[in-house]
Amino acid sequence: MRFYKDGCEVPEITMGYLPQYNSIDRKFPISVYEVVLSGLSKQKALLSRYTAKHHEQVRRILARMGLEGLEHRAIGELSGGQLQRALLGRALVSNPEVVILDEPDTYIDKRFEAKLYSLLEEINRERAIVLVSHDIGTVLKNVKTIACVNETVHYHPHTEVPTEWLEEHFGCPIEMLGHGTFPHRVLKCHHN
Repeated sequence: MRFYKDGCEVPEITMGYLPQYNSIDRKFPISVYEVVLSGLSKQKALLSRYTAKHHEQVRRILARMGLEGLEHRAIGELSGGQLQRALLGRALVSNPEVVILDEPDTYIDKRFEAKLYSLLEEINRERAIVLVSHDIGTVLKNVKTIACVNETVHYHPHTEVPTEWLEEHFGCPIEMLGHGTFPHRVLKCHHN
């Protein structure tokens, strides 16, 4: 597929994708290694085998994701955090320019959430990350810029999103609370 802007061809951008956790069939009989390896399927011909280079890429990503020793475990046997790391490894193994993360902290515990965002900060030094989330408090703590989507898109070049703006565009009152190093936003009772 070719993309054009102002009549000029724009180079294709490689992308990795981390799906929302609940869209994964945990009963599907596939190992952690095979999940990560599947992220390289576009880099080989349909009927050809994966190369030694492909397998080396998978081993490096498994180590980076902290999944050594779990390579042969079925995805249905993983904790939420382990599965998210396996799927993130799948998104990264092809070395994409942009990684899209759809609710990456869904179904993981708060202890692992901090590790996940630390890992994402490290990954973001190498490539762009687009993170989709409903968790405004966590997002504000961990991102550089924000685009709010609620029937329209509003771009904020920083993470300072005024309470008044949120109330106006989301149609309900919002109370800002600060608590330790994790900011929280709590919705007051409303009828929208």
